[in-house]
Amino acid sequence: MTPPGNRIMRVDAKPPCCLDALVDGDADGLTQLYIDPRVRAFLGGPLDLATAQQRVAALLADQPNAWVRAVRATAGAPLAGLVMLDPHHDGEDLEISYLLLPGFWGRGLATAAVAQMRQDAIQTLGLSRVVAETQAANAASIRLLERLGFSEARRVTRFGAEQCIFVSHAADLHAA
Repeated sequence: MTPPGNRIMRVDAKPPCCLDALVDGDADGLTQLYIDPRVRAFLGGPLDLATAQQRVAALLADQPNAWVRAVRATAGAPLAGLVMLDPHHDGEDLEISYLLLPGFWGRGLATAAVAQMRQDAIQTLGLSRVVAETQAANAASIRLLERLGFSEARRVTRFGAEQCIFVSHAADLHAA
């Protein structure tokens, strides 16, 4: 997979969202994403500091080869979060996932980041669809996915909780 390049976009007249490569200077913000209980509320809880730091080191080391992007409010701004494209648990699809620092919630950045990653996945990789999985209890993520035109495909119990699996087809993106 070839990672997407830098993108700046607007979604529903919200602030621009810049997706770009992670840099070493993002390490503290990335660590916060993994240890903050609010961010990890629907992801199995916060990681301990050592595990979070290991995960951050792996992300930064694999950056040139990964479909992981820093989310920033504007180009050159501090890290607001990250958006990723990884193999889904079903082994058939690629899944979009995201994490955003609480200070950036409610600004439209997550919506813009997921929309851009979906567009890149479909247009750059030629995928016919992408999926997103979230806990059924995560109302904010469900609203975000529905706002972007993802449709709930099924529910499963995984990680001790009911999960909603959403799908977005390439044809839906082109129709928008």
